[in-house]
Amino acid sequence: MAYASVSDMVTRYGRTVLEDLAQKKIERDDEGQPLQTVDQIVEAALVDASSAIDGYIDGRAKLPLQTIPSALIRHACVLARYALEEGAATEKAEKEYETTLRYLEKVSTGDISLALGLEEERPESGDVVVMENAGSVWARNRSKGYI
Repeated sequence: MAYASVSDMVTRYGRTVLEDLAQKKIERDDEGQPLQTVDQIVEAALVDASSAIDGYIDGRAKLPLQTIPSALIRHACVLARYALEEGAATEKAEKEYETTLRYLEKVSTGDISLALGLEEERPESGDVVVMENAGSVWARNRSKGYI
């Protein structure tokens, strides 16, 4: 499931920009006819971006998310556009991409919340490790006359 849609990308970047970015990735048959549409290329980039986001938030939320926070829509669009640019990213796109990665890293460590409802928070696991210390072996009350 993609966190953003093609219409989200069009709203954010414009149809012309997306068409220019997708033209590089469109495969053509022997007669030069395109095998995919621009929307299919953009949708594939959004699915890849959403998969990358899932890797960051998997430890913080139960997937798939029932409601998608608006922040994730924005970050999915940034990741998808960066992927469409294939190494020819503008300075602005590079900065947005780096900002998105920092945001996702902070989400994965718990420094930033996704502001999900309680029903979507990661459930507690039944496997909990508990460590106890038996105290110092060489304490005076345990040495029984040796110290």
